[in-house]
Amino acid sequence: MKLKLTFRSRLLFGHILPVLILVPLVGLVLIQLLETRLIIPTLANEMVDQGRLVERLTRDRPEVWTSPSGAQALLDSIHFRRPTRIGLLTPERLLLATTRPADQSLIGKPISNLPEPNAIADSWWAISAGDPPGERILDVVIPVKQADGHIAGLVHIYRRMTDLEQSLAAMRWLVLGVLLVGLLISGAIAVLLSESVSRPLRAFIRTIVEAPLEGQAEPLPEDGDREFIELSRAYNRLQKRRQELEGTRQEMLAGLVHEIGRPLGSLRTALHALQAGAVNDPSLRAELMKGMAERIDRMGRLLEDLALTYSGLTPQEINLKPVQVDEWLDSLIPLWAEAARQKQLLWEAILPVNLPVIQTDPDRLAQALSNLVNNAIKFTPPGGKVTLTTRFEENQVQFLVSDTGIGISLEEQSHIFAPFYRGIQPSWKVPGLGLGLSIAKSITASLGGQISLASAPGQGSTFTIAIPVP
Repeated sequence: MKLKLTFRSRLLFGHILPVLILVPLVGLVLIQLLETRLIIPTLANEMVDQGRLVERLTRDRPEVWTSPSGAQALLDSIHFRRPTRIGLLTPERLLLATTRPADQSLIGKPISNLPEPNAIADSWWAISAGDPPGERILDVVIPVKQADGHIAGLVHIYRRMTDLEQSLAAMRWLVLGVLLVGLLISGAIAVLLSESVSRPLRAFIRTIVEAPLEGQAEPLPEDGDREFIELSRAYNRLQKRRQELEGTRQEMLAGLVHEIGRPLGSLRTALHALQAGAVNDPSLRAELMKGMAERIDRMGRLLEDLALTYSGLTPQEINLKPVQVDEWLDSLIPLWAEAARQKQLLWEAILPVNLPVIQTDPDRLAQALSNLVNNAIKFTPPGGKVTLTTRFEENQVQFLVSDTGIGISLEEQSHIFAPFYRGIQPSWKVPGLGLGLSIAKSITASLGGQISLASAPGQGSTFTIAIPVP
C-alpha cells in the first residue's frame, strides 16, 4: 500500500531528514579531524619537545651511549609526567635504558618498529601497533647527533593511545552532545515552521469546505506571508467570479424564459384563435399560420445559438467557398443601414475597392459580423454613429465594426466574449441572452480567423474580425 504523507509531514521530513543524515556524518568527520589533525599532532609535538630536552641532556653526558647503566641513571634522574615513557637506543636501535619497568627485559634487544636513524631528518613520530594486539602506541624518535654529524643514539619517547581514550571519549561525547542539541533545535524549528505553514492551510481548507455554493461567501483576510496573501486573493477572486457567474446564470435563465415565453405566448394566442373559428377564415388563417411559422423560426434560431455556444462548429457544419468581399457585403449592408436608421443612428460603410477573394463560409461569417453590428446598434444611444470598415492588412481581410456608444472597461473586456455575459453596467441591461459575442468568437475561430476588441468607457468600441487570405 502506497504511503501518503501530508504536506506538514513532508515539510518536517524535508527539514529533519537531511539534518539526521548530515549530523552523524559531520560528527564522525569532526571527531576524526580533531583526533588526527589536532589532538594527536599536538600530543606528538609535546613529546618531541620532551625528546629534545633529553637530547640536550645527553650532549653533556656522551658516555650514556656506551654504558647502559649510565643511560639508565640519566633516565632515572628525569621526571616527566606519566604516562609518557622514555627510552635510549643505540644507532642500531638497541634498547639501552627505559623508564618503563615492564620494558626492562627488552634492554639490549632491537626495537624493530622504528625507522632507520639515517631516514630521520630532525624528528619522527607515528602511531604503531603495540602488545597486546589492538593496542596503539604513539612513538616519537629524536636522533642525537655528534659534532661531526654522526648519530650517537636515539631518544625514543612513547605512550599508549589507550591512555588517551578517556579524554578522547569525553571529547566525542561533547561533540555528539553539541550536535544532538543542534539536531533538537533544528527539529523544534522544523515543527514550528511546519505548523506556521499548515495552520493557515488548514484554515484555508476549512474556509473552502464551508464556502456556500450559492450566495455571498466570507472572503479570506489578505494578510500574513506573501504566498498566503496571493492564495487568499486568488480565492477571493474566484468567489467574486462565482458570484458574478451566479448572477449571470440567473439573468440567463430570466432571459431564456423571456425569449421562449414571448413566442410561446404568441403561438398559444394564435392556436386559441384557430380553435375559436379563425381556421374557417382563409385570410385570417393564412396570417395566423405565417405568424406561427415566424415564431417557430425564432425559437429554432435561439436553440441553434445555444447549441453553437456549448458545442461550437464541427468541420462538417462549415461550407468553405471563395467569396468576393465587395459583392458579399453589398447584400448585407442595406439591412444593417436600415436597422441603424430605425434606431436614429448614423451609418457609414468604408469599403476599399479590389479587396481580395477569401476562402470562408459566407453564411457563418455573415452571422458573426451581424452579431457585432447588431450589438453596436443596440448599445449606441440615438444620435450616435456605427461604422463598418473593411481593409486588407498583413495578408488578412479585416472587418471593423465601430460605434460611439458607452464603451467597455478593461474589467468588462476580460469577460465580454463569455457566454451569457451581459455586463455589469446598468445601461447594458437590454433584452437578450448575451450570446452574440461568444457566437461571433466561436464562428471566427472555426473559420481560422481572430476577433479582437479595442474600447474605453465613454469612447465607444471597435470589434475586429480578421480572416486570413490563402
